[in-house]
Amino acid sequence: MLSETPGTGDLPQDVIALSITGRLEKADIEKAMALLDAAFARGGKVHLFVEVRDFTGMPADAWLSDLRHGLRYLTKLHQFGRVAIVSDQSWVRAASRIESALLPFVTYHVYRPEQRDHALAWARGEVSDPQPPALQVVEDGQGIITIEINGRITPQTVDALAEQIARFSGEGRSLRLLARVRHYEGFDPALLIDPKYVELKLSLLRRVARYALVGGPDWMARIAALADPLLTMDLRHFPIEEEDAARSWLLEMNGKV
Repeated sequence: MLSETPGTGDLPQDVIALSITGRLEKADIEKAMALLDAAFARGGKVHLFVEVRDFTGMPADAWLSDLRHGLRYLTKLHQFGRVAIVSDQSWVRAASRIESALLPFVTYHVYRPEQRDHALAWARGEVSDPQPPALQVVEDGQGIITIEINGRITPQTVDALAEQIARFSGEGRSLRLLARVRHYEGFDPALLIDPKYVELKLSLLRRVARYALVGGPDWMARIAALADPLLTMDLRHFPIEEEDAARSWLLEMNGKV
């Protein structure tokens, strides 16, 4: 089923927000294309926000309708502006990325459900960066610095983290870090030769007393186990459901410093 997305507020005239759930019928395709046609007729760019949840496919007549309209829109690719796709299904997100790579002039940005608000704000033109921050850093009242990782690590991310680390350790105190890995989507290869990234790693080695890595892919646990004996800091991995245990471990006083 296709519907205009609720909870999007008053949309600018050049923004279309749609929701897709379950099975998509031919009538749904025709409705979406009618909205696009009306927007294109006004001239200028057309921006899309599409939320896809529990999508189960389309019958043959819907596929044919989608293909027919898609071929017609090949002459209007230059009119597509910001396209945000939010989905709770990894295969939908992967297919959207592939489609974006195949279509000239059209760039999709793909989001998980928890990134919906940022995706909508970007589609509306309210924020300039298409992706929400991959790192957020906070300090609680117990002296633990929590780093939440949620996305792809970029040079801009490293800059922000280095600034935060410098601020929190400005008084020369040893740091206790908790890195909570929600979603890890790799890192920009430029970081391998970025001196700021190397500087950040050296800074962590010098200033961190204990480092708890919480969640993330299985390989992170193996890397933490291998690296811990080689470091002056204590490093330990915890499953995502054991964050309380990680915090208790960070607060123990028998670290290596």
